[in-house]
Amino acid sequence: MKEKVTSGHWKRIRAGLLSLILIVAIAAVALPLSGSAEDEAGAIVAAVSRDEIPDKYKWNVAALFPNDDAWEDEYERLQEALEELPEFEGTLAKSASNLADYFERRDALLQQVELLGMYASLRSDEDTRVGHYLDMDTRGEKLSSSCSESISWEGPEIAEIDRATLEQFIEQEPRLQTYRHYLDNKVRWRPHILSTEEEELIAMAERVLGSSAAIAGQLRNADMGSDFPSIIDEAGIEVKLTPARFEKYRTSKDPRVRRDAFAAVLTTYAGKSNTLAAALAGAVESHIFLSRARGFDSSLDRALFAGNVPTEVYRNLLATVKENIGPVHRYVSLRKRALGLDELHYYDLYPSLAENPRGDVPWEDAVSMVLDAVSYLGDDFVAELKSGLAAGWVDVFENEGKRPGAYSHGTKGSMPYILMNYGRNINGAFTLAHEAGHSMHTTYTSRKQDYVNCNYSIFVAEVASTALEALLQHKISSESEGQDKDAQIYMLDRFIRDMMGTMIRQTMFAEFELAMHETAESGQSITAESLDAIYADLLKKYYGNDLVIDEHTVHEWARIPHFFYNFYVYQYATSYAASFAIAERIVEGVPGAEDRFLELLADGGSNYPIEQLKAAGVDMTTPEPVEAAMRAFDQAVTRLESLIDAS
Repeated sequence: MKEKVTSGHWKRIRAGLLSLILIVAIAAVALPLSGSAEDEAGAIVAAVSRDEIPDKYKWNVAALFPNDDAWEDEYERLQEALEELPEFEGTLAKSASNLADYFERRDALLQQVELLGMYASLRSDEDTRVGHYLDMDTRGEKLSSSCSESISWEGPEIAEIDRATLEQFIEQEPRLQTYRHYLDNKVRWRPHILSTEEEELIAMAERVLGSSAAIAGQLRNADMGSDFPSIIDEAGIEVKLTPARFEKYRTSKDPRVRRDAFAAVLTTYAGKSNTLAAALAGAVESHIFLSRARGFDSSLDRALFAGNVPTEVYRNLLATVKENIGPVHRYVSLRKRALGLDELHYYDLYPSLAENPRGDVPWEDAVSMVLDAVSYLGDDFVAELKSGLAAGWVDVFENEGKRPGAYSHGTKGSMPYILMNYGRNINGAFTLAHEAGHSMHTTYTSRKQDYVNCNYSIFVAEVASTALEALLQHKISSESEGQDKDAQIYMLDRFIRDMMGTMIRQTMFAEFELAMHETAESGQSITAESLDAIYADLLKKYYGNDLVIDEHTVHEWARIPHFFYNFYVYQYATSYAASFAIAERIVEGVPGAEDRFLELLADGGSNYPIEQLKAAGVDMTTPEPVEAAMRAFDQAVTRLESLIDAS
């Protein structure tokens, strides 16, 4: 799985203390300052070249393929192997053994194609400017598309096999037991499966339909790097902005520095807003095309149908947060008072209201903090994570040209790889916890499941990552008990700002995404101007009248890659709510809570995500998990008000 994120929290907040986590939306929310060269005054001079970073801080991509030549050999072999799959066409309904033979051959090929693509993708992300690896990444994606084309007949053919026959096949052939959920899902999809010829056309169009997101990603990650201007930092030193440095300056204690950082970044995106709006419009149109081609009522219906998530989950999230938005407006007002500002601008939402009691956090300390925090999950869990982090899972520091943000990417047959742009701060430790959650999810799933069930849903993936962040925050919060008022304010404000980044910000993003799709589905055009207008309205709705919206702020949508992901972001908020409940039970020692969480990690894609969360103790079809999280937010704001007003 690639591209992952989120947040979580629990009961201590109800007692006036807190425990939680940070959202690290990949390249979308906050991007931590990372391994840049610094002069004696601490000013950032430039990102280092990759060669200057010690190998122990780089991921072990050679474990996938020892070198590019080995990759090329496998690429040639797989191209030839793809020709084998169409030979099964017309045979699947003849016998259980035929169906099992096909699945085994297909999955062995799909797994190798995925591993091939991983290598190229990881190498390309090490330095997005290297054309050789960009070409390999593109070829890997084309091979994946060719693989989809070669099995495009599968869906229609399985759709012709009645359920009773499929059940009989499963009983007759032990090899089909692992495909029970997969086949059940195929039956569920039957009303939306097209003819063999139509499925082949859609498979052939896959790369074209995804080209808008690819173009926008290349624009943001490679071409715009030189467009970001320099600003003057707190020490009066001129520093050039990069995406990974933006987080440091937007949280500056100096209002002028954070104002300049925001203006510089968002004005740069504004200069590309027409291009990015056109790309986004193209992505939305592709979503609409696929939903209509498959007979769905809307893009939202199709997006959520894939995971068997009721659309009520999405709409309940928007409605529940809207009904409980008052404490958010109170917090914005409180922040204005606490910072002593006449006006509160968007960039004023990010600096802490108190000094961080931890300060500098070297990478080795971050690793130790995360390992200590996950001790709730048992010695075996800790030992496996510790071993993985030391065995080349992580690419730690920023280097010139490296993809910004963070992610975990892995599958059966590989170690889970973690991209970081680590900064020596507490935020980087939370990023590590988040991505470690994804990687341990992949590890547990790969150990228990066959390949067909390793592609777990993002809906539960974000719960795994967020839960580890929650455990880290609980550990930090526990250690802060008895500290002075400023330390309590820092931790409480951190929880609130983290929740603002998930339950609030990501729900706002989800509403933006829904409005964007509904605009296009009604026949209206998506333009930079229309997106600016939607975004401006939502900022007022979610943050209240005390927030001053500067002209460049409404262009922020242009820097959010997740809007290309087809109703992706809502899962950050739902995962936060689910993690809130799960982490609370683990920390409180509720019998079986730890085991149920580990079973969730091992369950992979063998069941529908809503059912998996129910088994873990959370029912997301009801508003209660979101309501509970919003109640905790309200209580946190109340507690923070009392601390600040008493200062």
